[in-house]
Amino acid sequence: MQYTVDIKDNSAKIKITGRLTFKFHREYKEFLDELLKNKVGSYEFDLSGVEFIDSAGLGMLLIAKQKAQVFNAAVVLQRPPENVRRMLEVAKFDKIFTIQS
Repeated sequence: MQYTVDIKDNSAKIKITGRLTFKFHREYKEFLDELLKNKVGSYEFDLSGVEFIDSAGLGMLLIAKQKAQVFNAAVVLQRPPENVRRMLEVAKFDKIFTIQS
């Protein structure tokens, strides 16, 4: 898992590439804690470069949403590849998150 962050105006754009799996959960937690120090109105996760996501990866996205809700920030998932989109739909994340193509 690799990521870049661009914070502009009231939005954080996060591009994640590689595999979003259990292997990276500690790194993700540290990244998320740092990211959420920037209390912005929305966190936009660009998933277009995610090759694979497992149940732990889904949980990581859910944790981001739960933590952001504490200060009423939105979490948006953008451009997931088809295999990632299917995982999001199976997990009913399309009911929990805004998912943009």
